Amino acid sequence: MRRLCLALAVATASLVVAPPPAVAQPDAGAPHVLFAPQADVPPKLAWRFRPVQTWELYATGGFALAAVGAYAAGASADRWHGGVVFDDDVRRSVRPGSYQRRRSARDASDLTLALGVAQPMLGDGLLTSYWYHRSPEVAEQLLLINAETLAITVAVQTSVSSLASRERPYGRDCGTELDPELNECSKKDRYRSFFSGHAATAFSAASVSCLHHTYLPLYGGGAAEVASCAAGYALAGATSALRVVGDMHYASDVAVGAAWGTLAGLGVPWLLHYRHPVGERSRAARVHLVPHPTGLAIGGAF
Repeated sequence: MRRLCLALAVATASLVVAPPPAVAQPDAGAPHVLFAPQADVPPKLAWRFRPVQTWELYATGGFALAAVGAYAAGASADRWHGGVVFDDDVRRSVRPGSYQRRRSARDASDLTLALGVAQPMLGDGLLTSYWYHRSPEVAEQLLLINAETLAITVAVQTSVSSLASRERPYGRDCGTELDPELNECSKKDRYRSFFSGHAATAFSAASVSCLHHTYLPLYGGGAAEVASCAAGYALAGATSALRVVGDMHYASDVAVGAAWGTLAGLGVPWLLHYRHPVGERSRAARVHLVPHPTGLAIGGAF
């Protein structure tokens, strides 16, 4: 009996003082797991929200076709001219005197818009989710949500600009400073000032990207996610400002465009996806007993 008690005492002590076997270090950002089976470790990046539904794919295609149709339909001339409230004062303050400088500002706005749209599509969807995190599921969902959000944004913008038919600021100079035969003076695109498509698209892209980084640790969480969000809005702001400098829009055009783009970029993905978390694993502590060379060891996920 004395030997049996001694053996039990030694085995019990081994549960406390025996050093655990060497294990591989978990990835940064993963839950701290000790002696747990590998199958219990959640993936580094997983989609835990309502996925894009089939009807949304058809709706995205419908909005894209509506945007193309509204743009092809063109805008009517002589419906809305001139600025409102602060438009003329802002135009006089920021408009360069040189036509070439105004053209350069327009080209720069195209570049910043392309970079802004690339952030959620190429940066968040392909490079970060698919390539870095090796999560095709997350990459697919992000790309579909981006397409859905941008399609709705552009469809509304093109429809409103066709109906409003506001003359662009440079239209005042057609026939005086500008040759009336120039494409920008002779085509219907001259009457698409309200509201700015560049501003709406840029702020929509920045907002949907910001929402992705809010709900998913694409860059590991913390300050990196905030920095990505700030960079997206900085690009959107630069795009909008350059449209005014380039004499393509009044300040009121870009203000409304920025407001609509932000509303769509935050509202569409949140209403349809991020406010519906699904399939989340229980976060309760899990305890495991695993064999140890000197007895048993206790571990778990916390």
